[in-house]
Amino acid sequence: MTVFYRILLGIDFIVAAIALALASFHLPQAWMALLLFIAGMLALGMGNGAVFQLVPQRFRNEIGVMTGIVGMTGGIGGFYLASSLGYSKQLTGSYQFGLLIFAILAVVAVVGLTSIKRRWRTTWGAVGISQARI
Repeated sequence: MTVFYRILLGIDFIVAAIALALASFHLPQAWMALLLFIAGMLALGMGNGAVFQLVPQRFRNEIGVMTGIVGMTGGIGGFYLASSLGYSKQLTGSYQFGLLIFAILAVVAVVGLTSIKRRWRTTWGAVGISQARI
């Protein structure tokens, strides 16, 4: 089941990156940008759920600490999104740069997730295996 959540997390990041990048361009109708923005936020919300499913499976002994770190990071991300949009509007007169920053961060997250895939496969549950007694 952990592979499912990891794949879902990668898909969520890709959907969020595409939706936020497309929403950053001046679309002919406001409702188009709104739908793309909602799709991006839904993808990030589903990614949040996938992360909270992976944390107890990967960090069994440190579940409280890791849940706190993930929650703190989500709070910072939620604050930074609004802040980056405000700074972008103030400096450039458009929200495009702020949305593109978040799209780029989603792409970086996908790259990071795929780069640690092999290490996760070799170390996932390794602590439990080394403590097993026959």
